[in-house]
Amino acid sequence: MTLFARPRLIRAARYAAYTAIALVALVVAAAFVIPAFLDLRSVEAELQAKLSEAVHGGVAWEKLEIRLLPSPRGALSNVRAEIPGTASVRAAEVEAHLRLLPLLRGRAEIASLSLSKPVIALEIAPRSTGKEKPGEEAPADPLEVYRSAIEAVRRFAPESVFEIENADLDVRVAGLPAIRLRRLEVRAKTGSSGLKVELAAESEYWSGLKLSSQVAFSDLSGTASVKIAEARPQVWLDHFLAKSPVSVTFPAASLRAEVRFDGKEKLECDFDLGAASVEIVRAAASLPVPNVALTGKVSADRREIAVTLKDVQLGASRLGAGSVRYPFKDGALSAVAEFDVDLAQAMDGTRRLLANEAGEALAAIQPVTGRAQGQVKFEMPRSGWNALVEIRKSDSSITVEGLPGPLNLASASLSVTRDSVKIGRADVSMLDSRALASATIGYGKQLRIEGTVAEGSVGENLLTWVWKAAGAPPHLALKTPIRVAVQRATWSPKGPFDISATAAFDAGPSVGAELAWTPKSLDIRRATIKDSRSDATLALHMEKTLLEGRFSGSLQSTSIGAALRSASVPSGGGSGDLRFRVDLRHPERFLAVGKLRGESIDLSWLLARPVTIERVDLDADGTKLRIGQASVSWSGQRFTLRGDLARAADGAPVIDAQLESPGVVVDALLPKAGAKQAAEEEKTKPRAADEALWTLWPLPVRGRIVLRSEFIQYGERKAAPVVAALVLEEQKASLELEQVQLCGISLPLTVEGTPKGLAIAARIAAQKQQLEQTARCLTEQGLLITGEFDLRADLRTRGRLRELLPNLEGTVSAESRDGRVMKFALLGNILSMKGVSDMLKEGESKVDSKGFPYRSLSAKGHFAGGRFIIDESAFNSSAVGLAATGWISLKDYDSRLSVLVAPFARVDRLARSVPIFGYIAGGALTSIPVGVSGDIRDPRVVPLGPSAVTSELMGIFERTLKLPGRLVPSEGAPAQPVPIP
Repeated sequence: MTLFARPRLIRAARYAAYTAIALVALVVAAAFVIPAFLDLRSVEAELQAKLSEAVHGGVAWEKLEIRLLPSPRGALSNVRAEIPGTASVRAAEVEAHLRLLPLLRGRAEIASLSLSKPVIALEIAPRSTGKEKPGEEAPADPLEVYRSAIEAVRRFAPESVFEIENADLDVRVAGLPAIRLRRLEVRAKTGSSGLKVELAAESEYWSGLKLSSQVAFSDLSGTASVKIAEARPQVWLDHFLAKSPVSVTFPAASLRAEVRFDGKEKLECDFDLGAASVEIVRAAASLPVPNVALTGKVSADRREIAVTLKDVQLGASRLGAGSVRYPFKDGALSAVAEFDVDLAQAMDGTRRLLANEAGEALAAIQPVTGRAQGQVKFEMPRSGWNALVEIRKSDSSITVEGLPGPLNLASASLSVTRDSVKIGRADVSMLDSRALASATIGYGKQLRIEGTVAEGSVGENLLTWVWKAAGAPPHLALKTPIRVAVQRATWSPKGPFDISATAAFDAGPSVGAELAWTPKSLDIRRATIKDSRSDATLALHMEKTLLEGRFSGSLQSTSIGAALRSASVPSGGGSGDLRFRVDLRHPERFLAVGKLRGESIDLSWLLARPVTIERVDLDADGTKLRIGQASVSWSGQRFTLRGDLARAADGAPVIDAQLESPGVVVDALLPKAGAKQAAEEEKTKPRAADEALWTLWPLPVRGRIVLRSEFIQYGERKAAPVVAALVLEEQKASLELEQVQLCGISLPLTVEGTPKGLAIAARIAAQKQQLEQTARCLTEQGLLITGEFDLRADLRTRGRLRELLPNLEGTVSAESRDGRVMKFALLGNILSMKGVSDMLKEGESKVDSKGFPYRSLSAKGHFAGGRFIIDESAFNSSAVGLAATGWISLKDYDSRLSVLVAPFARVDRLARSVPIFGYIAGGALTSIPVGVSGDIRDPRVVPLGPSAVTSELMGIFERTLKLPGRLVPSEGAPAQPVPIP
């Protein structure tokens, strides 16, 4: 640089500095001077007009100050802005940054706007419905408000900045909870292309909110990014679920969202929501769900809000590809989602959240394990709610109380409403059985269950359990597998169990049944069995004492055998068409119409006894039933029945029948323990049962029944032959036994029954019969005696059943000759008594298997007062003679006898050595009086004094034993003491 150039440069710098200082001074001076020359009224009016236009409302303030430094701006104090029907704004201070040149010309162009601590109330009313009354202003459309606001911003502040600091914002939407924002910080900037907004706020619905958004002026579309920390949506959930019986408790959650708006009507939001736990509540029951996470999208337009779910984590269960919709018009919330559910959690939730009745019905279903995959739908209109669950794949196992094993579920559909649960096409299996079933459980006004089984099979294991639980006879167990289908099954606590079902057996018949059952009645409306051999239909109704039914078609035994596991049923069967009706209280009203034929019908498989209907031939025309022939073989005992059952003029049934048999062994017809069991039942039977016979009068049936059998044998007792005739009249029944011999004794018997009681008469006779078989037969081997005997008896009694023994009258005379005694407790106990046995020769007093020989045994007596009075009884043998009188009770075999014993050997030695009552009569006889008491089958025997020897006993000795009359001392003779052994 030259020497001359430096001074010029310094001088130029000095002038520039002076100029700058002057300009600054000029600007400062202008800042103080120009406001004095500005038309503030014009600027204020224009500013107010632009702000009002921008908000489509009215804007006012108390004070406006124009300041040029540090930049041109207008400071407004106590600003109020009103947007009719939409918003209200209150701000203590608003700064509007103005452009300088327009300001100098008296115009107000805003470069930026800043609000400090404003209070903003925004109210969004529902859209116009077009049904407003004349003169009534339609509420503002939120979308139109949004468009107007953006258009106003673009016109009013095309290159501006808008700031809000520490604001309070209240947003109210009709029908929705209020939104309250606190400490709201907003920065909005407009440019040539659009608007950018940054927002942060706090609220009772979250602890922190950050929002960043952009809006394009070209089409008013926009985007936004939202992050919310510790969101608390409980108020909103309570609002949407207010009318639902189910509520959701959502303590806190985190939310991230990306929002898109097309500027026209559609708003979309991608979100990610997470919560530590959620609680679903119904009445007093609650269901906690831990670890909740949702990822999805929210879409909103003028019609509805829709939430599309991509993935949902609910504890151990997951949802995906789902949606939730809330239409504004009817408020009917709906949802649908795919699921992968832990069934233990789902069943626990279902049991807790259903109505009490349904929850109790499901209480027996536990435990539940496994998972299920499928789809769930939920709808909650204003009138109620319903849920539909489609289980497409499952490995679940459900244990139901009372079942023999877990119930495995492969697939199903489940529809739940507030008053019912519907299960559709449930593919279930248990043990070795499977079914495709559907059911409806209604629990509205009352519990009702309806179900069907489209297809199913029953295996051996399940059938064994069913058979055991039902107590069914093992020999009737069915052959498996059984293919089953249930067309209808219904049950309710106050209604019948009604079912219509079919079953089919491999290489066997198909069976169908339609029936209704209650504890008081059974109505088999239709039961069918059909195969290549049989085609039969049965109907049966039983209620109280009414029994009616119908059989039609043909049924072969082999068809039944083909359905049984082990029974071997021979050929045979029946056919016909027979209807019948009978009231067991009034059997005289029996009605039958039709025909029935059958041959070789083996019932052993059914009765577990060898019973075969060899032939049956029935015809009925409604007034008369004719039995052409009915032949039955029961345990080898054969019976043939023929006869007619007609109706008298007064409606009473009249029978005329003949029953024939070549012989009957009763023991073969009874169970093994039948006799013992019958005896026990007879002992325990109340006395009132004895009177049952007398309630039959007048007799419901009249007519005649004749029985002919070669013999009837029961145990050792055998009656042969047997010819009996029973005649039935209205007030009398007569039974006459003809040609009957029992235990070798002729036993003609007549029995007459009337309402007053029974009258029985019998004349029994036997002449020169062998006693051994008769004694064995009558006493069941309690008495074993041989010999030849004669018997005569004339007996009669009358009265009710319990009166027959006490009223028994008549005489009995019996005599036996030249036999041996092997078993006779009375004689054995007398002979073994010390004193008597000492008087006999060694071995003479034994009653054993070799037998004790005797010459004669006789007895005469009569019945009176329930006792057999022994008028005269004697026993005569070479060793001893006995004479007895007394009585034996017919009720309990109790006895009181006086017996005089006379040993007939070694008299002299015994008379000198044994101090007993008695003396030597002509050097030939000594006698001993004894008393017999207790059960005559094994009585007690004791010695008696001389006074026990009555003239009656003396007379028996004289007449029957041909002995001297003076056997004991006279009345004044001295008596010797008798030692008691």
